[in-house]
Amino acid sequence: MEYEKLGRKNRERYLDKVIFAKKGYLRRWLLGQGSFSDVYCVEDRADGRLYVCKVSWKAEMLESEARFMEGLRHPLFPECADFWRDGRLGFLLREYVPGVSLEEMLGRRRFSARQTICVGRMLAEGLQFLHRLPEPLLFRDIKPANVIIRQDGRAALVDLGCVCEMRGKADTRAGSPGFAAPEQLGEDSRLTAACDVYGLGQTLKAMLGPEKRKRKKKRQSRKEKKLEQELRHMLEACTKEEAACRIQDMESVLQAFPEFDAKR
Repeated sequence: MEYEKLGRKNRERYLDKVIFAKKGYLRRWLLGQGSFSDVYCVEDRADGRLYVCKVSWKAEMLESEARFMEGLRHPLFPECADFWRDGRLGFLLREYVPGVSLEEMLGRRRFSARQTICVGRMLAEGLQFLHRLPEPLLFRDIKPANVIIRQDGRAALVDLGCVCEMRGKADTRAGSPGFAAPEQLGEDSRLTAACDVYGLGQTLKAMLGPEKRKRKKKRQSRKEKKLEQELRHMLEACTKEEAACRIQDMESVLQAFPEFDAKR
């Protein structure tokens, strides 16, 4: 059976009867579909706990993702619960992060400079952790669809399918157009922390939205306007096309965020 050639209903019928029932899980709903995978929310029949299960016909790639996840212990990243193979398919079970994706939220609203900085700092601190591991890693796919905002306002960064070791040249090109640094998608690309700086910068730009010069906008105080201007200037420095011209690492990003009075 070639799972990837089946229609969605037949895929789900196969998973329910052959895989999930045998492993003790109940498929709840589809979370997303990628080029090489389907992602479902599943429930443990024994205790009712929810997980995310990523199913891929590129089992080696999924096993690599699971291996990277197993070594991560940081609140920004979901924990890996299990990985197994069944024939040609790979299954990655990870912590379910309740909340709303930033991509979904941006379909309804934009964020203030203060809100953008708060989320940006959380993301930058987690990415700094990733870059400072004994064997440093790059995320390579920071974008609104991969950022979950929890009910308490904390951020989570999910889908580690593009994570790789930070060791000079890339073995494969990876990332999403518009958010991936140019050097990630080019030939003979070199990987540095500046790749993730670019993706973070583009994601935070999306949170702010475009500057509205001619249209009326919600009235801002002078301090709010100044904070937004400073943040936009900083994000421009994060998203320079030439890697050597942009902010180089997450420590510098954290230092560059504009300060504001959190009590206001």
